[in-house]
Amino acid sequence: MISTLKRCLVACFCLIIPIIYSASSLAGESVKLDDRILIFNALNKQNLLHKDRQLVHLVHLCNLVIDNEYYPVIDVMEHVKGAQVPRGVAHIFVLDSTLKLTKKIYYDGTSSPLYCKDNRLFLFGFLAIDGLVPEGNVLSFSHAGKKVIVSEMETNDFPAQISPQ
Repeated sequence: MISTLKRCLVACFCLIIPIIYSASSLAGESVKLDDRILIFNALNKQNLLHKDRQLVHLVHLCNLVIDNEYYPVIDVMEHVKGAQVPRGVAHIFVLDSTLKLTKKIYYDGTSSPLYCKDNRLFLFGFLAIDGLVPEGNVLSFSHAGKKVIVSEMETNDFPAQISPQ
């Protein structure tokens, strides 16, 4: 009887200790920026997502490094609800470390963001910010992500992408 009780207590401790350990380790763990729910909530709180569109793409693409600070680059595509043919609206959001918007850039289906290297965002295709020339496939950010210079670079000359980002 006592040996059965001892086995039962050992089994209970073996079950309880991992549960307590895992709960305590989760409590001390910080939320990672790659957490899409955290990013979604931050964008939603700032009214950056349109309530009448369907969110179909949300990616933390990379981090820009501007003046030794990290600025997450978020790629978002929303579909227009009720359109007879699929229509989308795409944006690049540059956020600060507290996930507040510093820059919003619209792009169409002919271009898309690829990856970051330092303070530059490399694109597939060309875009013009706010419809103004010049068009380019490299966006260089400064002034806490608020100033953008558009330039053009031969895609074969793009710097090597460091994996994973």
